[in-house]
Amino acid sequence: MGTARERSRFRWPWPMRGGSRRWAGLVLALLAGFAAGAASVTALLAEQPLVKETVLLRTDLAGVDGKELIVSRFESAPGWAHGRHYHVGHELVYVLDGSAIVEVEGKAPVTVPAGATAYFAPRQVHAGRNASPTAPFRFLLVRIHEKGQPISVELE
Repeated sequence: MGTARERSRFRWPWPMRGGSRRWAGLVLALLAGFAAGAASVTALLAEQPLVKETVLLRTDLAGVDGKELIVSRFESAPGWAHGRHYHVGHELVYVLDGSAIVEVEGKAPVTVPAGATAYFAPRQVHAGRNASPTAPFRFLLVRIHEKGQPISVELE
């Protein structure tokens, strides 16, 4: 049967000699490390969305057929950006914390700081982003939305 050390030794399914065993062990350890690292990064990215929406109110507008009011609170990560898009209905943004850079098609970019508002008419093409690469951007969004239509129509 042999000694305990001989019984516990791992045996490769193919013949190996001297330094080859050390290299094979090193390669296996590196592959295991890469796999664990990739899984950790994937889990970390999955846990931190770039923008989070909390719907505070969603209700039909009395006396206005086919329209609803949606009030949401958004929190975006540093560096977040929303490319060119438009909304079928009206949109009003009130900046709670941080600031945004807003680009309306055909106009120069505008910085919207905390405490300020921005309005987008129906079908007005625009883009927005967090002005800070290090701080979050929080805003309140009030929409008069056409029921049955997408909230946002992405152009890019």
